[in-house]
Amino acid sequence: MSVGIIMLVHTAFDRAEQVARHWAAAGCPVVFHVDKNVRDDVYLDFVESMSDLPYTRFVKRHRCEWGTWGLVAATQAAAQTLLDDFPDVRHVYLTSGACLPLRPVQELFDYLDERPHTDFIESATTADVPWTVGGLDRERFLLRFPFSWRRQRLLFDIYVKFQRAIGFKRTIPNGVVPHMGSQWWCLTRQTLSAILEDPERKTYDRFFRKVWIPDESYFQTLSRLYSRQIESRSLTLSKFDYQGKPHMFYDDHLQLLRRSDCFVARKIWPFANRLYEAFLTDPDGAMKRTEPNPGKIDRIFAKAVDRVATVSSERSRAVKLQLDEDRLVLSVNAPDAGNAEEELAVAYGDDKLEIGFNAKYLLEIASQVDRENAVFLFNSAGDPTLMREGDDTSAVYVVMPMRV
Repeated sequence: MSVGIIMLVHTAFDRAEQVARHWAAAGCPVVFHVDKNVRDDVYLDFVESMSDLPYTRFVKRHRCEWGTWGLVAATQAAAQTLLDDFPDVRHVYLTSGACLPLRPVQELFDYLDERPHTDFIESATTADVPWTVGGLDRERFLLRFPFSWRRQRLLFDIYVKFQRAIGFKRTIPNGVVPHMGSQWWCLTRQTLSAILEDPERKTYDRFFRKVWIPDESYFQTLSRLYSRQIESRSLTLSKFDYQGKPHMFYDDHLQLLRRSDCFVARKIWPFANRLYEAFLTDPDGAMKRTEPNPGKIDRIFAKAVDRVATVSSERSRAVKLQLDEDRLVLSVNAPDAGNAEEELAVAYGDDKLEIGFNAKYLLEIASQVDRENAVFLFNSAGDPTLMREGDDTSAVYVVMPMRV
């Protein structure tokens, strides 16, 4: 019972039940939040369907519209119940009813047991985030958003312009540096408890209630106050379009999902029978730890390259990449301006590797990465390196190494 599951559900309850039973069979307690917009009879039927499982709970329901506080309130309620009722849980994994485990649950246990103090949550400052929707990055923390972006778009835009015109800005609570990232995280008991029990929680909650899309910033920001170690990445595979809407995975994505190194995928089409059968009922269909593990660099990679390269007046200077298990260090040694170094969390499980690239060329290639992870395929320090965007093989880039 080292891992507890939070599941946010609003549709496809048969699939949510199927996945919940998969988690429960492996010994994971599951706490459900069901959107208050769901009809009461549907909700009660779902509760009844899960009543035979002793380690499941249901929490107070909130309305969960995209971009609003309800998603945070739902997660808070479920997290508190999970921590209170299951004291043996050491990591809490946030999922939705449209999530699908890709790897044997025991592998997730083993992975987290080896990293007992690590929080896996995509958490980047607004300066490092190139994927914000609607041109609102830091403003999402400084303005008010009483209107729904989806249902009241005209009023939403007018009110944003009005606040800009009069120079309105909210005050960010002391000690808080806004961070953003994926909603789907896996946090330690220690970090999650500290967030929920913080004496200043009322202040933080009051502030984030007025933030736009708070489910992508509340835990991402506050975990920075308490975490002993953060890996700024999600263990859940998700893909988005240019508007920030999640892509759906269908049956014909089976091989793509098998090649992923993530533990969970979202968002799964509820009628993708082949996917559910492969990953939930076919032990040979689930990914094994022996699957290839390419170095997947998260989407702030280009920003990191740019920062370390700025110490030199020569933009062609080599940037050295040092890859070790789950860690990438980028560095520049510039006699005319000093040294610079950046460290990023990556998924890399091969031998240690040091390789250098022309900073300009590396930036040009890295800038092609939009919302997906960049996959770098290394052979050796002296061989060309291939790069593609996520699992998209339609465009593959080649970059030649430099001697460093």
